[in-house]
Amino acid sequence: MVDISVSSFEKPRSSWALVSVFTLSIFLSATLLFSVQPLFAKLVLPLLGGSSSVWNTAMVFFQGTLLGGYIYAHLISKYLKLPLQILCHAVILSLGLFFLPLAIASGWTPPEGGAQAYWLIGLFAVSVGMPFFAISANAPLLQRWFSRTKHKDADDPYFLYAASNAGSLLSLCLYPILFEPMLRLQEQTQLWAKGYWVLIAVILAAGIFGALHSKADAQSSTAHMPSATAKAITFRQRLFWIFLAFIPSSLMLGVTSHMANNIASAPFLWIIPLALYLLTFVIVFAKKPIVTPQQLAKFFPWVILVALIGGFVLKLFVLVSIGLSLACYFIIALFCHARLVEARPDAANLTEFYIWMSFGGVLGGVFNALIAPAIFPNVYEYLIILFAAQFAVPSKNPRSFEESKGKAIELAKYAVPALIIYKALEMVGVDFRIAAILGGGLFLLGLSRMRGQTKTFFLDFGILAVLVMVLPTLYHKPILTDRSFFGVLHVKEVESQHGLVHKFIHGDTIHNYQFRDADKRKIPLAYYAPGNTFDMAMQAARVESPQMTIAMVGLGAGAMACYEKPGDSWTYYEIDPAVVDMATNPKYFSFMSDCSAASDIRIGDARMTLEALPSKSQDMIVIDAFSSDSIPTHLLTTEALALYRTKLKDDGLMFFHTSNRVMDVASVVVRLADEAGLTSRYVETSDFSDKEYGEFYIASTGVLIGSDRRIEAATAREPNWKILVPSESVKAWSDDYSSIIGSIKSFTFKEAKTVQP
Repeated sequence: MVDISVSSFEKPRSSWALVSVFTLSIFLSATLLFSVQPLFAKLVLPLLGGSSSVWNTAMVFFQGTLLGGYIYAHLISKYLKLPLQILCHAVILSLGLFFLPLAIASGWTPPEGGAQAYWLIGLFAVSVGMPFFAISANAPLLQRWFSRTKHKDADDPYFLYAASNAGSLLSLCLYPILFEPMLRLQEQTQLWAKGYWVLIAVILAAGIFGALHSKADAQSSTAHMPSATAKAITFRQRLFWIFLAFIPSSLMLGVTSHMANNIASAPFLWIIPLALYLLTFVIVFAKKPIVTPQQLAKFFPWVILVALIGGFVLKLFVLVSIGLSLACYFIIALFCHARLVEARPDAANLTEFYIWMSFGGVLGGVFNALIAPAIFPNVYEYLIILFAAQFAVPSKNPRSFEESKGKAIELAKYAVPALIIYKALEMVGVDFRIAAILGGGLFLLGLSRMRGQTKTFFLDFGILAVLVMVLPTLYHKPILTDRSFFGVLHVKEVESQHGLVHKFIHGDTIHNYQFRDADKRKIPLAYYAPGNTFDMAMQAARVESPQMTIAMVGLGAGAMACYEKPGDSWTYYEIDPAVVDMATNPKYFSFMSDCSAASDIRIGDARMTLEALPSKSQDMIVIDAFSSDSIPTHLLTTEALALYRTKLKDDGLMFFHTSNRVMDVASVVVRLADEAGLTSRYVETSDFSDKEYGEFYIASTGVLIGSDRRIEAATAREPNWKILVPSESVKAWSDDYSSIIGSIKSFTFKEAKTVQP
């Protein structure tokens, strides 16, 4: 007869099965946890214009909810017996079922003011908060349950966290490769709901299996008490964990913003920094890590200097700059997380360790997404965290807290003279950068002495010098710097042979110029200059419509207003209030006040604000809503095109500005036109040597779409209008499908071709 009593499990005869069921539970849990992030963020993109801040704010919500899940896991594992823990968690998981399938909560519309980030956090909370919270508690809770079993590895269950991050990493990698290209959003949400049902069953199985294999005291009322050999956690340990988790979290969002602002606001790009972040956990939490903190420490500080020089000094191709930034970020995150694992406590304090680690991650997200935009006029947080990261390197001569206080007082002896030297040199007329470098150098000398790492002084000094020299170069005397939820804009004043010029920069991309002399102020420049693509589009549109009703999506500096004619009716759509304030203030740009008879500017995302237009009311719709080189993907979908067509007159035209340094956007637009049964023509300009103000022109591309008859009539006289044969790598995008990999590939290898009509 087979003995099936609990006593028969006194020895872990099925240890492989025990590890397998817990590993499977954690793996599946992590897979669902990290697939919901890009999935739901993509669902809300159309509400907020595709800004990279959507993802950063989403990360704040997810990190905060993850922290809440960790606290919940800590509390129930500490105060409830094991059977009650299993029952309680089953109830929490079941509550998540009421939110399936995932969808945007009804009745939520974006605010027009400056509270988009907090509104977005609220939307996430009411839409996916409960299931995400329930799943987020699984990793620490399951590890704690496993630590109460009789398995030989129960005293050090942290290897299960590697399985958790492996599941997360796999989920993130599969999303852009498999789920995003092959499944529509509705299919993704349905698949996720089925996975959630399976997860509940697997978690309950793991709980029961763990209870059957539990130690004799695991289910007692004192099971939560630390063992006699467990070391007490100190306040300094907690601060150290928070700091080591804070740095990678903040850098992750900084690199994400850099990518999103220069390529596209799309889950594919958001996933890369997060995937690297999770990969570092997989590496450092493995039973036998392939790298140690000591090995990384040998060259770690130099990575910071390389990141600064490669990202901010050398003028590299955008993909090279992003690749270098990602590599440096990965090494920094790997080092910080390796030190974090090295400082982990015993299993009795496991859940608290995850709480403080998660708290540091939340602080990193809050700093980048909420605090920095409110206190910094520009994206300084990335530079600040790069500089702060060097303090993750441990002192070679660790000291007690009391000794450190004494050294801090000693450091003040350097700080005061450093400040005096800086101010004195500045007062006598020495360039402030030289004064800052000399004063800062003295301070760093004291800092390196206090840390017992005098040899690092020259490295620290090099980093300081790069920072001080680069910042004024990047942001030299702008007459306006404004930062909003949607990005950072600058207006700079420069002298030229044609007089004073104002330059509009969004992110790190120049968008427009304007001469300030009264006789030249109405000359549109950059993409809108005479003879450039926008000018050709307007000439083509007026072949049959001398007077036009136009919906202009994207305001910029307002240069397009100088193409308004008497009898026209133009409506401008702009999502960023900061851009509207700049464009309507003659102190910065006067295109709108000089050229637009009656400016009608509507603030909000174009997909939402265009809905208010009467059907068949527009002669032309222009889509020019790019921030830096970022592509608002939701404005380039079949559903968006269908909306535009309902607002156009029967023979109306659409013009898409498709200039980009990284992606073949024109092929996407042509695919949309082909799928809709419309005709398209492509135009490209690059040589402005024959133009009077050619140095203020910017090369551009565009696609004009309309009926076959209208396109033929509008473009027949201009040979620059060509038929674009799009790349096979590019497919038409929809609200349920958009994959930018093919567009990047097409641009890189010049796969699209043009032919004469």
